[in-house]
Amino acid sequence: MRNGLYSVEFHTVHGTGCGIVYVIDGKVRGGNSAFAFIGSYSGTDDDIVVKVSTQRHNQDLNFKPLFGVDRVTLTLKGAMTGDIVELEGAAMQLPGVNFRAMLTRLCD
Repeated sequence: MRNGLYSVEFHTVHGTGCGIVYVIDGKVRGGNSAFAFIGSYSGTDDDIVVKVSTQRHNQDLNFKPLFGVDRVTLTLKGAMTGDIVELEGAAMQLPGVNFRAMLTRLCD
């Protein structure tokens, strides 16, 4: 993955969400209106592995967690084509729920 700022859209059978992440030198940092995304990535553009955890930072319960709980750890695999990264995986806490994410690189 190229270092930079990415928009992220994610999907499960429970719904969709979006946010922003900054990736740099193996680290992933970002979030949305209610949750922080903190993790790491490794591999090449053709074989990317991402591990990221969520943490609620906004106590407004109108912002519902996509997995039904505030803290999850996702393990994702995918590839980068141009400025798009497509990832797929699951949360350790809900292994039967498929998670898909598309990251679009915005800038350095």
